[in-house]
Amino acid sequence: MAPRGPAGLGGIAGAESGIRTISLAMKPSVDLGQNLVAALGRPFLGEELFDRVTDTVFFLKDRDARYVAVNDTLVRRCGLADKAELIGRTARDVFPAPLGERYDDQDQRVLRDGLTIAGLLERHLYPDGREGWCLTWKEPLSNRQGRIVGLCGISRDVPDLAGKRPAVAALSEALAYIDDHLEATLRIPDLAARARLSTFQFDQRVRALFGLSAGQYLTRARIERACNRLRRTDAPISRVAQECGYADQAAFTRQFRKSVGLTPKAYRTVSTGRAAPKGGG
Repeated sequence: MAPRGPAGLGGIAGAESGIRTISLAMKPSVDLGQNLVAALGRPFLGEELFDRVTDTVFFLKDRDARYVAVNDTLVRRCGLADKAELIGRTARDVFPAPLGERYDDQDQRVLRDGLTIAGLLERHLYPDGREGWCLTWKEPLSNRQGRIVGLCGISRDVPDLAGKRPAVAALSEALAYIDDHLEATLRIPDLAARARLSTFQFDQRVRALFGLSAGQYLTRARIERACNRLRRTDAPISRVAQECGYADQAAFTRQFRKSVGLTPKAYRTVSTGRAAPKGGG
């Protein structure tokens, strides 16, 4: 069975209901989380848990994209002996070109713009020097004032695609194009052509990776970007709609409500605890 994204870090077949559940439970979970953090004897960064997951790289980075916490899998992938050899370094310092530059560029985008990377298909390195494929998630981390102070992320192996490098590379490029052009008109046949696949083949590959049809994947990418912009900016909802590929704000609001269970304005209020700026939605 093809691996699927962890719940809450990209979603799978029940993506719409998952987003809705998160949005409705957001405030109580924040309060409970703060209570738990205050009760801990020391900060819990998560690496102890991810040390036991051998097919997944885990990391926390600071505002300068330097590693603050990593799991043992990442240490092994980098051919190092100890976590201390990674702490304080950036992906550009650790990985060979051009991979290191690409990972660091991703980090800067998350840290600068507050944009989430959700289920991005990309190459990764294995201990023997081979290049494999993984799905990557990255999320910005903010302080109490809402300023981005770091990021967290995981990269999970996709072993069943090994040996199909040319085909997977083209698919990866098509999915990256989606992420970079969500404000544009994106048609599934055109995306399939970018992946050098038929529309049917493109849909089947996306389903195998994410448990979603190509159309559902595109909708999820747009709605996740919208949630990110609503949480982290004061941009009018009409502008958020345009940034996420919706020329019609009414159509955006209908799709957002269907996916999240709230209007964009209500989601912004629930997720940030502040009133939405004027602009409809």
